[in-house]
Amino acid sequence: MTQLSLYFGMLMLTANFSSTAQDIPGAPPAIVSPAPAQPGYEEQRFVDLVNYERWSRGMEQLQVDPVLVRAARAHSREMAYKDYFDHRSPTPGLETAMDRYLNALGPRPDYAYLGENLFYCSIVDVNRGHDRLMNSSGHRDNILNDRFDHIGVGVYKSSDGQFWVTEMFLSNAPAG
Repeated sequence: MTQLSLYFGMLMLTANFSSTAQDIPGAPPAIVSPAPAQPGYEEQRFVDLVNYERWSRGMEQLQVDPVLVRAARAHSREMAYKDYFDHRSPTPGLETAMDRYLNALGPRPDYAYLGENLFYCSIVDVNRGHDRLMNSSGHRDNILNDRFDHIGVGVYKSSDGQFWVTEMFLSNAPAG
């Protein structure tokens, strides 16, 4: 993998759901585990930088959502272990950001609007990651989207120092 990669696409999904819960077959235990979802240092730093960008433009701050944190961590970890860098996962039932969020959530909401940013670097560098995301129009659009009210950041650092980051953004309120 190159020293610095950034997925220059952006992913935003909107969906309406029935209120019935549905299990997604083949979900790895790491995604559905009830592990604590308090942000770690690098994860919280990404949240702080995102909220600074929003605050500096007079926007509402995003609240950390533990479900998004778990889903984001699982995706970052999976990308490292399966050696890919993409919004689309090769794991059946977890292909999209929406799949990962709903799997981590459990009971389905009536509505969800979701965005996802990805960053990879061969070294741990939160500021570089945030700067690269802000300098990409699609990623910046997610960070500054006034519809989003929640965020979850998941970081995975491999033993050789690689740095995988997934930022997930959420609104459960339909527009309008």
